[in-house]
Amino acid sequence: MNFLDLPPELHLLIFKSLTMEDILKLRITCTHFFQMFPQITHEQLLEAESTAWASEKNLYACRYCLRLRPACQFADRMLGRGRTRLGTDRDKRFCVECGVKPRDGPPRYGPGSQFTFQGQACVICILCHQFRPAAFNSDGRGTRHCEVCWSGRIRLPAKEPPSIT
Repeated sequence: MNFLDLPPELHLLIFKSLTMEDILKLRITCTHFFQMFPQITHEQLLEAESTAWASEKNLYACRYCLRLRPACQFADRMLGRGRTRLGTDRDKRFCVECGVKPRDGPPRYGPGSQFTFQGQACVICILCHQFRPAAFNSDGRGTRHCEVCWSGRIRLPAKEPPSIT
């Protein structure tokens, strides 16, 4: 007999004895199990991220998409200070994907937003609205433009002062 052939009541009894890690793994195996489990809460994800399994895989909870995601999916600031694995503000952490293109509501990172992602300065460009590496001006300061738009800018000639005649 196949495990999927068991009655749903038996599946639910088995699931009650599983750890959060096992539930998360089972939910992604097929749509049947994904739909069978109730939606995982943010509190459950925060609990799961403190397990040895999540620490080993370097997984963190996103408050908006309600997924455990690898650290490389978060802006550097989202994993520092109070937003560390056991930090006091860990419940405010969100992944870059949810910051740039949220499922509901306005973007958390709007045009001109600058942040560090995997050690690189990035920006949501105010011209093209793309998430790209940030451009720097001649003083070495970050701009609100991406490298592509900054290098392609049209530089207007300096205006001549009005003549007095």
